Amino acid sequence: MNYRTPLTVLMACAMLAACSDKTVTRSDVAADVAASAPAAEPEAASASTPAPTAPASEDKNEVVKSDIDRAREAELMRAVFGKDYRADSDDALTELADPEQHADKLSYVVSAVASKLLGNGRAVLVANAETANTEGTAESAHVTQGLLNVFFLTQSDAGKWKVTKRAENIAALGSSGQLGEVQWTRLGQDTLGLAIRHGYTGQGYTITQLALFEVGDGAVTMLSQGIDLHSDNMGACTEEMDECWDVSGNWRFATAQGGGKFDDLLIDFSGFKEKIKAGVKVKPDQDPPRTSTPITAHARYVFDGKTYKLAEGHNPVPGV
Repeated sequence: MNYRTPLTVLMACAMLAACSDKTVTRSDVAADVAASAPAAEPEAASASTPAPTAPASEDKNEVVKSDIDRAREAELMRAVFGKDYRADSDDALTELADPEQHADKLSYVVSAVASKLLGNGRAVLVANAETANTEGTAESAHVTQGLLNVFFLTQSDAGKWKVTKRAENIAALGSSGQLGEVQWTRLGQDTLGLAIRHGYTGQGYTITQLALFEVGDGAVTMLSQGIDLHSDNMGACTEEMDECWDVSGNWRFATAQGGGKFDDLLIDFSGFKEKIKAGVKVKPDQDPPRTSTPITAHARYVFDGKTYKLAEGHNPVPGV
Protein backbone atom coordinates (compact mmCIF):
# COMPACT_ATOMS: atom_id res chain seq x y z
CA MET A 1 0.00 0.00 0.00
CA ASN A 2 1.24 3.42 -0.82
CA TYR A 3 1.10 5.88 2.08
CA ARG A 4 2.22 8.95 0.19
CA THR A 5 0.14 11.84 1.58
CA PRO A 6 0.61 15.62 1.97
CA LEU A 7 1.94 14.87 5.47
CA THR A 8 4.44 12.38 4.05
CA VAL A 9 5.66 15.08 1.68
CA LEU A 10 6.24 17.40 4.65
CA MET A 11 8.32 14.71 6.38
CA ALA A 12 10.49 14.33 3.35
CA CYS A 13 10.93 18.09 3.27
CA ALA A 14 12.14 18.08 6.86
CA MET A 15 14.75 15.49 6.04
CA LEU A 16 16.01 17.73 3.25
CA ALA A 17 15.81 20.87 5.42
CA ALA A 18 13.31 22.40 3.08
CA CYS A 19 9.54 22.63 2.79
CA SER A 20 7.39 22.25 -0.28
CA ASP A 21 3.98 23.69 -1.07
CA LYS A 22 0.95 21.45 -0.57
CA THR A 23 -1.94 21.61 -2.96
CA VAL A 24 -5.53 22.19 -1.84
CA THR A 25 -6.12 19.59 -0.11
CA ARG A 26 -0.72 5.43 24.12
CA SER A 27 1.73 -0.64 35.31
CA ASP A 28 0.67 -3.76 35.30
CA VAL A 29 -2.97 -4.44 35.97
CA ALA A 30 -3.86 -5.48 39.48
CA ALA A 31 -6.93 -7.42 38.39
CA ASP A 32 -8.39 -8.73 35.18
CA VAL A 33 -11.37 -7.05 33.64
CA ALA A 34 -14.29 -9.38 34.24
CA ALA A 35 -17.76 -8.92 32.78
CA SER A 36 -19.84 -11.69 31.33
CA ALA A 37 -21.87 -9.31 29.17
CA PRO A 38 -20.26 -5.86 29.03
CA ALA A 39 -22.53 -3.03 28.06
CA ALA A 40 -21.78 -0.80 25.13
CA GLU A 41 -20.26 2.54 25.98
CA PRO A 42 -21.92 5.71 24.70
CA GLU A 43 -20.19 7.92 22.15
CA ALA A 44 -20.14 11.65 22.26
CA ALA A 45 -21.99 13.21 19.36
CA SER A 46 -18.77 15.08 18.74
CA ALA A 47 -15.33 13.61 19.37
CA SER A 48 -14.41 16.74 21.24
CA THR A 49 -16.37 16.59 24.50
CA PRO A 50 -19.49 14.88 25.89
CA ALA A 51 -21.48 18.02 25.12
CA PRO A 52 -22.92 17.51 21.63
CA THR A 53 -22.76 21.18 20.75
CA ALA A 54 -19.14 21.76 21.78
CA PRO A 55 -16.53 21.56 19.04
CA ALA A 56 -13.27 19.67 19.28
CA SER A 57 -10.45 22.11 19.98
CA GLU A 58 -7.12 22.05 18.20
CA ASP A 59 -5.46 23.00 21.50
CA LYS A 60 -7.14 20.41 23.72
CA ASN A 61 -4.94 18.10 25.75
CA GLU A 62 -4.55 14.42 25.05
CA VAL A 63 -7.43 12.35 26.39
CA VAL A 64 -6.59 11.00 29.86
CA LYS A 65 -7.36 7.32 30.34
CA SER A 66 -9.05 6.03 33.48
CA ASP A 67 -7.78 3.03 35.45
CA ILE A 68 -10.71 1.06 34.04
CA ASP A 69 -9.67 1.93 30.49
CA ARG A 70 -6.08 0.89 31.12
CA ALA A 71 -7.13 -2.37 32.79
CA ARG A 72 -9.40 -3.21 29.89
CA GLU A 73 -6.74 -2.45 27.32
CA ALA A 74 -4.20 -4.63 29.13
CA GLU A 75 -6.71 -7.51 29.18
CA LEU A 76 -7.47 -7.11 25.50
CA MET A 77 -3.77 -6.87 24.63
CA ARG A 78 -3.20 -10.21 26.44
CA ALA A 79 -6.04 -11.74 24.46
CA VAL A 80 -4.72 -10.47 21.14
CA PHE A 81 -1.00 -11.12 21.58
CA GLY A 82 -0.75 -13.87 24.20
CA LYS A 83 2.89 -14.61 25.14
CA ASP A 84 4.04 -11.69 22.99
CA TYR A 85 2.42 -9.22 25.41
CA ARG A 86 4.98 -7.61 27.77
CA ALA A 87 3.30 -6.49 31.01
CA ASP A 88 6.37 -4.61 32.23
CA SER A 89 6.31 -2.24 29.25
CA ASP A 90 2.58 -2.56 28.52
CA ASP A 91 3.16 -3.44 24.88
CA ALA A 92 3.70 -6.43 22.61
CA LEU A 93 6.66 -7.50 20.51
CA THR A 94 5.08 -9.34 17.63
CA GLU A 95 4.92 -9.87 13.89
CA LEU A 96 2.34 -8.08 11.78
CA ALA A 97 1.61 -7.77 8.11
CA ASP A 98 4.06 -5.65 6.15
CA PRO A 99 2.13 -2.46 5.30
CA GLU A 100 3.84 -2.18 1.93
CA GLN A 101 3.64 -5.76 0.67
CA HIS A 102 1.15 -7.49 2.99
CA ALA A 103 2.79 -10.77 1.97
CA ASP A 104 5.50 -10.90 4.62
CA LYS A 105 5.47 -10.48 8.38
CA LEU A 106 7.71 -7.92 10.07
CA SER A 107 8.57 -7.34 13.75
CA TYR A 108 6.75 -4.50 15.53
CA VAL A 109 6.28 -3.01 18.98
CA VAL A 110 2.52 -2.63 19.46
CA SER A 111 0.82 -0.45 22.08
CA ALA A 112 -2.86 0.01 22.88
CA VAL A 113 -4.22 3.48 22.24
CA ALA A 114 -7.99 3.03 22.61
CA SER A 115 -10.60 0.37 23.28
CA LYS A 116 -14.36 0.11 23.41
CA LEU A 117 -17.02 -2.30 24.65
CA LEU A 118 -19.67 -2.72 21.97
CA GLY A 119 -22.21 -4.70 23.97
CA ASN A 120 -23.30 -8.32 23.61
CA GLY A 121 -19.85 -9.50 24.70
CA ARG A 122 -17.98 -7.67 21.95
CA ALA A 123 -15.06 -5.25 22.09
CA VAL A 124 -12.65 -3.47 19.78
CA LEU A 125 -9.02 -2.58 20.46
CA VAL A 126 -7.10 0.12 18.59
CA ALA A 127 -3.31 -0.19 18.65
CA ASN A 128 -0.27 1.67 17.35
CA ALA A 129 2.60 -0.27 15.77
CA GLU A 130 6.23 0.80 15.36
CA THR A 131 8.98 -1.12 13.62
CA ALA A 132 11.08 -3.06 16.17
CA ASN A 133 14.86 -3.32 16.15
CA THR A 134 16.89 -6.43 17.00
CA GLU A 135 16.76 -5.51 20.71
CA GLY A 136 12.97 -5.60 20.68
CA THR A 137 12.41 -1.90 21.13
CA ALA A 138 10.67 0.59 18.87
CA GLU A 139 12.85 2.16 16.23
CA SER A 140 11.15 5.36 15.16
CA ALA A 141 12.59 8.61 13.91
CA HIS A 142 10.88 11.99 14.06
CA VAL A 143 9.52 11.51 10.57
CA THR A 144 8.32 7.92 11.19
CA GLN A 145 4.56 7.51 11.12
CA GLY A 146 2.57 5.23 13.44
CA LEU A 147 0.70 2.27 11.97
CA LEU A 148 -2.99 1.81 12.72
CA ASN A 149 -4.19 -1.63 13.87
CA VAL A 150 -7.73 -2.58 14.91
CA PHE A 151 -8.69 -5.89 16.58
CA PHE A 152 -12.25 -7.16 17.11
CA LEU A 153 -12.92 -9.51 20.03
CA THR A 154 -15.77 -11.47 21.59
CA GLN A 155 -16.13 -12.67 25.17
CA SER A 156 -17.06 -16.20 26.21
CA ASP A 157 -19.48 -17.06 29.01
CA ALA A 158 -16.39 -17.71 31.16
CA GLY A 159 -15.23 -14.12 30.57
CA LYS A 160 -12.32 -14.88 28.23
CA TRP A 161 -11.70 -12.65 25.21
CA LYS A 162 -10.99 -14.11 21.79
CA VAL A 163 -9.94 -12.29 18.61
CA THR A 164 -12.44 -12.61 15.77
CA LYS A 165 -11.08 -10.13 13.21
CA ARG A 166 -7.74 -8.38 12.63
CA ALA A 167 -7.09 -5.24 10.61
CA GLU A 168 -3.30 -4.96 10.65
CA ASN A 169 -1.26 -1.92 9.63
CA ILE A 170 -4.09 -0.44 7.61
CA ALA A 171 -2.94 3.21 7.68
CA ALA A 172 0.18 5.26 8.42
CA LEU A 173 -0.42 8.51 10.31
CA GLY A 174 1.33 10.95 12.61
CA SER A 175 5.03 11.25 13.42
CA SER A 176 7.68 9.97 15.87
CA GLY A 177 6.16 6.51 15.47
CA GLN A 178 2.79 7.57 16.91
CA LEU A 179 -0.59 7.80 15.20
CA GLY A 180 -1.67 10.94 17.01
CA GLU A 181 -4.75 11.60 19.15
CA VAL A 182 -7.28 8.79 18.72
CA GLN A 183 -10.90 9.28 19.74
CA TRP A 184 -14.15 7.40 19.34
CA THR A 185 -16.96 9.27 17.68
CA ARG A 186 -20.30 8.76 15.98
CA LEU A 187 -20.27 9.31 12.25
CA GLY A 188 -24.02 8.82 12.05
CA GLN A 189 -26.96 7.60 14.11
CA ASP A 190 -25.82 3.95 14.07
CA THR A 191 -22.27 4.37 12.80
CA LEU A 192 -19.25 4.03 15.08
CA GLY A 193 -16.09 5.79 13.99
CA LEU A 194 -12.54 6.75 14.86
CA ALA A 195 -11.29 10.31 14.59
CA ILE A 196 -7.50 10.63 14.57
CA ARG A 197 -5.80 14.02 14.80
CA HIS A 198 -2.33 13.52 13.41
CA GLY A 199 0.45 15.79 12.29
CA TYR A 200 4.05 16.78 12.11
CA THR A 201 6.42 19.60 13.06
CA GLY A 202 9.63 20.24 11.18
CA GLN A 203 11.85 23.21 10.37
CA GLY A 204 9.53 25.51 12.35
CA TYR A 205 6.41 24.47 10.42
CA THR A 206 3.52 22.52 11.97
CA ILE A 207 0.54 20.86 10.38
CA THR A 208 -2.32 18.87 11.94
CA GLN A 209 -4.87 16.89 9.98
CA LEU A 210 -8.00 14.85 10.72
CA ALA A 211 -8.43 11.24 9.60
CA LEU A 212 -11.80 9.51 9.87
CA PHE A 213 -12.54 5.78 9.88
CA GLU A 214 -15.77 3.82 10.05
CA VAL A 215 -15.55 0.89 12.48
CA GLY A 216 -18.08 -1.67 11.26
CA ASP A 217 -18.76 -5.31 12.02
CA GLY A 218 -15.20 -6.64 11.89
CA ALA A 219 -14.11 -4.10 9.30
CA VAL A 220 -12.46 -0.68 9.25
CA THR A 221 -12.95 1.73 6.37
CA MET A 222 -11.02 4.94 5.83
CA LEU A 223 -13.35 7.85 5.08
CA SER A 224 -10.76 10.61 5.06
CA GLN A 225 -7.00 10.63 5.64
CA GLY A 226 -6.03 14.26 5.78
CA ILE A 227 -8.44 17.14 6.30
CA ASP A 228 -6.36 20.15 7.36
CA LEU A 229 -7.15 21.35 10.90
CA HIS A 230 -4.15 23.49 11.79
CA SER A 231 -0.91 24.88 10.47
CA ASP A 232 1.58 27.50 11.53
CA ASN A 233 5.10 28.57 10.74
CA MET A 234 5.76 30.44 13.98
CA GLY A 235 8.87 28.39 14.65
CA ALA A 236 10.30 29.73 11.41
CA CYS A 237 9.00 33.29 11.70
CA THR A 238 12.27 35.17 11.56
CA GLU A 239 12.93 38.68 10.30
CA GLU A 240 13.55 37.22 6.85
CA MET A 241 10.15 35.49 6.70
CA ASP A 242 7.81 37.65 4.69
CA GLU A 243 4.58 35.98 5.84
CA CYS A 244 3.83 34.21 9.15
CA TRP A 245 0.59 32.52 10.18
CA ASP A 246 -1.24 30.46 12.82
CA VAL A 247 -4.62 29.03 11.79
CA SER A 248 -6.69 26.37 13.62
CA GLY A 249 -10.07 24.71 13.19
CA ASN A 250 -12.63 23.38 15.70
CA TRP A 251 -14.61 20.46 14.30
CA ARG A 252 -17.90 18.73 15.00
CA PHE A 253 -20.47 16.59 13.24
CA ALA A 254 -23.99 17.57 12.19
CA THR A 255 -26.81 15.59 10.64
CA ALA A 256 -26.18 15.13 6.95
CA GLN A 257 -28.11 17.67 4.93
CA GLY A 258 -28.54 15.10 2.19
CA GLY A 259 -29.80 12.43 4.58
CA GLY A 260 -26.84 10.13 4.04
CA LYS A 261 -25.43 7.43 6.35
CA PHE A 262 -22.51 9.62 7.46
CA ASP A 263 -22.97 12.96 9.18
CA ASP A 264 -21.55 16.13 7.71
CA LEU A 265 -18.30 17.42 9.19
CA LEU A 266 -18.36 21.09 10.19
CA ILE A 267 -15.19 23.06 10.94
CA ASP A 268 -14.92 26.62 12.31
CA PHE A 269 -11.55 28.22 11.60
CA SER A 270 -9.81 31.14 13.24
CA GLY A 271 -6.31 32.56 13.32
CA PHE A 272 -4.17 35.21 11.67
CA LYS A 273 -1.60 35.98 9.04
CA GLU A 274 1.14 38.57 9.37
CA LYS A 275 3.10 40.21 6.58
CA ILE A 276 6.07 42.52 6.73
CA LYS A 277 5.04 46.08 5.97
CA ALA A 278 6.22 47.06 2.55
CA GLY A 279 8.91 49.72 2.22
CA VAL A 280 9.91 49.72 5.90
CA LYS A 281 13.63 49.57 6.64
CA VAL A 282 14.88 48.24 9.99
CA LYS A 283 18.24 47.54 11.58
CA PRO A 284 19.67 44.01 11.26
CA ASP A 285 18.90 43.18 14.92
CA GLN A 286 15.32 44.45 14.77
CA ASP A 287 12.16 42.57 13.92
CA PRO A 288 10.35 44.19 11.01
CA PRO A 289 6.91 45.66 11.65
CA ARG A 290 4.12 43.45 10.41
CA THR A 291 0.52 43.89 9.39
CA SER A 292 -1.76 41.29 10.98
CA THR A 293 -4.90 40.05 9.27
CA PRO A 294 -7.44 37.99 11.25
CA ILE A 295 -8.76 34.81 9.66
CA THR A 296 -12.23 33.37 10.20
CA ALA A 297 -13.91 30.79 8.02
CA HIS A 298 -16.38 27.94 8.06
CA ALA A 299 -16.39 24.70 6.09
CA ARG A 300 -18.78 21.81 5.62
CA TYR A 301 -17.41 18.45 4.45
CA VAL A 302 -19.81 15.90 3.02
CA PHE A 303 -19.26 12.20 2.43
CA ASP A 304 -19.59 11.60 -1.30
CA GLY A 305 -19.63 7.81 -1.21
CA LYS A 306 -15.85 7.43 -1.11
CA THR A 307 -14.44 10.18 1.08
CA TYR A 308 -15.27 13.42 2.86
CA LYS A 309 -15.03 16.36 0.50
CA LEU A 310 -15.42 20.09 0.94
CA ALA A 311 -18.99 21.04 -0.02
CA GLU A 312 -19.52 24.51 1.47
CA GLY A 313 -17.29 27.36 2.59
CA HIS A 314 -13.53 27.01 2.44
CA ASN A 315 -10.57 25.71 4.42
CA PRO A 316 -8.10 28.56 5.05
CA VAL A 317 -5.36 26.43 6.66
CA PRO A 318 -2.17 27.26 4.71
CA GLY A 319 -0.31 24.40 3.12
CA VAL A 320 3.20 23.63 4.32
